[in-house]
Amino acid sequence: MSNYIFFTLGKQVPRSFGSCDLRKNFFNFFFVFVFFLPFSLFSQVSREFNNPEQISDNIKTVLFHRNGWPMSYPVIGLGTGQKLFLSFDELGTDIKSYYYSVEMCDKEWEPSELMRTEYADGDQMIPVENFRRSFNTTFDYVHYELVFPNENIDLLLSGNYVLKVFEGFKRENPVLVKRFMVNEQRVSVEADVKYTMQSSGRSNFQEIDFEVHYPGLSIMDPGTEVSVTLMQNGRTDNAITGLPPLFFGNDRMDFNYNREVIMEGGNEFRWVDLRSFRFQSDHISDITFYDPFYHADVFTDQHQGDKPYYYHKDFNGRYYIEVQEEQDPEVSADYAFVHFSLDWMPPVGGREVYLTGGLTNWLLIDGNKMEYDFDQNLYTLTLLLKQGYYNYQYLVVDDNDARGSVLPVEGSFGRTENDYLILVYYRPAGGRYDRLIGAEVVNSVNP
Repeated sequence: MSNYIFFTLGKQVPRSFGSCDLRKNFFNFFFVFVFFLPFSLFSQVSREFNNPEQISDNIKTVLFHRNGWPMSYPVIGLGTGQKLFLSFDELGTDIKSYYYSVEMCDKEWEPSELMRTEYADGDQMIPVENFRRSFNTTFDYVHYELVFPNENIDLLLSGNYVLKVFEGFKRENPVLVKRFMVNEQRVSVEADVKYTMQSSGRSNFQEIDFEVHYPGLSIMDPGTEVSVTLMQNGRTDNAITGLPPLFFGNDRMDFNYNREVIMEGGNEFRWVDLRSFRFQSDHISDITFYDPFYHADVFTDQHQGDKPYYYHKDFNGRYYIEVQEEQDPEVSADYAFVHFSLDWMPPVGGREVYLTGGLTNWLLIDGNKMEYDFDQNLYTLTLLLKQGYYNYQYLVVDDNDARGSVLPVEGSFGRTENDYLILVYYRPAGGRYDRLIGAEVVNSVNP
């Protein structure tokens, strides 16, 4: 028992306790720990996530991932030679003089206090030199790509970063801002996703228990120097941040919170197949060419909250670009106006419905919000999408709440297959930036 430092009610037990004092006070502490911690600590774990991402209206189909791994998170290892790949389209035929830069952030995605020369080596503004115009498409667009780090820029420290793309030298007015992470991988994470222990939500929620092992890494006070962010699939609205270890010792930190670190299991993602405008898939009711553009009508979606769980393979909200009749989808894939509709109860009490997933960049903004059509008694939304295969879900957000819920429309099941990204941050006493010492993806079905 003396090898561990415990937390109670969000405060550390004084480290001046000797082993005898710990044993003598253990039973009093254990009563507080067991009976009060589940009700108090959860309220201190932040669920607010500062998301600095932004995308201009004319920028479409933004893909950002580890180079060579299209379905990955934008996370690379420090000093490993791994690179990130960014691609996007801009509608129109004009080729812009785009540049990009990187900026470091803290664990809360606020700008770092470090000078740029401390975390990056190379040019401050690098031109985007790889671009091509579309061909044989109804929508004209220019496709841009970049891969970094490269000979123009290298990253020196681990942590959170943002990539900014801007025209000319207008750094203060970016057309695209995306988050990414650089990981030291100094720790290992052992995680287990299971049904929550709460009987009332056992069938709807998933509990994420994990331990962080840090042999060879000297951390003086993990309770105040280490915090964890937990993300489900690509969502940021329901991220859990600022999570401290419950207790630690013997080069191990325990995050088995039981009732506190839980998320809706949700349901498997819906899908829409737009890889061909000649042959419609089973979820497309009609594809029509209204000169000069294509329009695709998706069959009206029904709420699934009262239906049993059914597993089907998905991409956990991601998408990929492909054209069945062409060989070069980056510039030969066309765009279409895709019309979504949802049959569900009318809006009440300020509640809003959003279409979420990679196709809307996971952003809860007005452009991704469903509008209720009282004539059709349906929620509707039209998106301009490039040919490909897309996952999506419907997210319900109550008035004045930044966090959404998939349960009302999609249903929620503890057996659903989800990815969880676990990010371990470390800032020692006196440190000036948050190191990312661990990044691990765990799957609820295939850990």
